[in-house]
Amino acid sequence: MSRLISTNEKRISLRKLFFFIIIFLIISIFIFLRFRNILRPINIIIQNESSLSIKITSLNITKQTIIRSKNHSIRCVIYIFGRSGRLGNRMFIIATAYALARLHSCHLCLSSTILEEMKSAFIFDLQPFLLSRCTLQSMIRNISNPAKKITKDIGCQYLPELTRPNAISQGTIFELKGYWQTYLHFTNYRNELRENVFVATQPILEKVSTFFINLYQQNFNFIPQFSLENHQSFKRQLTQSNKTTWIGIHIRRSDFVHYKMASSDEYVLNALEYYTIRYPNAHFIVASDDKSYCENLFRDRTNIFLTPSSFSPGDDLITLSLCQHSIITGGTFGWWSAYLANGEVIHDTVYPTTCKKDEYYYPSWFKTVADIILYKHTL
Repeated sequence: MSRLISTNEKRISLRKLFFFIIIFLIISIFIFLRFRNILRPINIIIQNESSLSIKITSLNITKQTIIRSKNHSIRCVIYIFGRSGRLGNRMFIIATAYALARLHSCHLCLSSTILEEMKSAFIFDLQPFLLSRCTLQSMIRNISNPAKKITKDIGCQYLPELTRPNAISQGTIFELKGYWQTYLHFTNYRNELRENVFVATQPILEKVSTFFINLYQQNFNFIPQFSLENHQSFKRQLTQSNKTTWIGIHIRRSDFVHYKMASSDEYVLNALEYYTIRYPNAHFIVASDDKSYCENLFRDRTNIFLTPSSFSPGDDLITLSLCQHSIITGGTFGWWSAYLANGEVIHDTVYPTTCKKDEYYYPSWFKTVADIILYKHTL
């Protein structure tokens, strides 16, 4: 009897030992596979604060490794740190920098001040080209492989050589200064600028849509149901309205009066007449830095509306860009309101562009008073 018990105990012990060996082997294999996977080089996507995606193949990821990997993947950099002029001026230089970055496969680096200003009005989607300033500084300090730095300070001059292949070579840091007030550098990327970069943020879109809804309610006795999915869809809804053709007007006065560059009443009224004849359902939205002047000039007209005094420059610009056609006086703010609206444009030749050729600044579809007079004679 005791032998039988002893034999059974041995069998149980052997079973337990076998069971533990199996468990141990399973755990060992699992740990080995996990350990092997950790040691194997892997591609890790690191998102820095400016959302630039960098691939790193390494186990020991340190700050210096990240910087070296970023520099290795960056072909060239276009950057802007200065803030010349006002909103319209900066939009010109940013649009140019964006186009050059796209054309030459460079990254785009902007100061935090410029970024904050742009993002207060626009979605400003620059991915995946945007680069953080700290990364740029690391490139400049790279003693073993220093980057070549070029600075161009331009007012209104078209440089066709910049649009040629390899005009900005690998390892170059290209700084833009000045105003760059010619559309020719970024004309090939105009749709991206209109649809991804200089488009309204959701809060501004909601504010501007409320303004339009109030106009429809007060003047046409109905409340439209706008979908605010994005800037483009809202613009399409305004365009498809049978009740109105919206014409945006920007009138700059203040400093222009002092410098004798302000447009005359006659110019503005002739442009109004042109659109009124061309579009019987024309209604006008006016943004200006001299609202009292506009209230007096348009006091007897029921189809002209001023943007609210509470609107910021960004609000005004977005409002005008949502219109179908444009009337502008002078200055880059009005220019951008018309360029983004992308309809017919009437501009005043009294404004000195400082360009060698007017066509560097004014696209061919911008019309003058002479075009208005010619149109009237053909009726």
